[in-house]
Amino acid sequence: MLEGYFALSGRLRRWRFFLYGLVLWIIIPVLILLAIPAVGNARYPFAASLIAVVAIGAFWCWAGMALVVKRLHDLNRSGWHYVWMFLLPGLLGGGLSFDWSRGQWSIGYSQAGGIIPLLALLYLIFGRGSDGPNDYGYPP
Repeated sequence: MLEGYFALSGRLRRWRFFLYGLVLWIIIPVLILLAIPAVGNARYPFAASLIAVVAIGAFWCWAGMALVVKRLHDLNRSGWHYVWMFLLPGLLGGGLSFDWSRGQWSIGYSQAGGIIPLLALLYLIFGRGSDGPNDYGYPP
């Protein structure tokens, strides 16, 4: 199961992609809950929290990318499609935005940058993979 979160080779069917993604969304909050007491009891809480955030964030980004790349391989697509599907819209400002102005927090959502990852995710979840071997190996 750990290979699903770390390896960038191989293929991943729709159902397993969905389950691995669901488990990932369960693992991350558990890791955060486990990190809270450790950070609170640290000698330098700011440094400890920074390390925890970077470590958990790096794991989350890598595991998510590995799942998407393997799913793209099942669709007989290169893993480099991840760049325009998720990375580029994220860098261009898609998703949630937080603003502190006039003594009040406001939360917004950029629909222009968020629609591409949403459509890509729907394609990954519902797109039928290649039957039989393709350029990226045999079916799992």
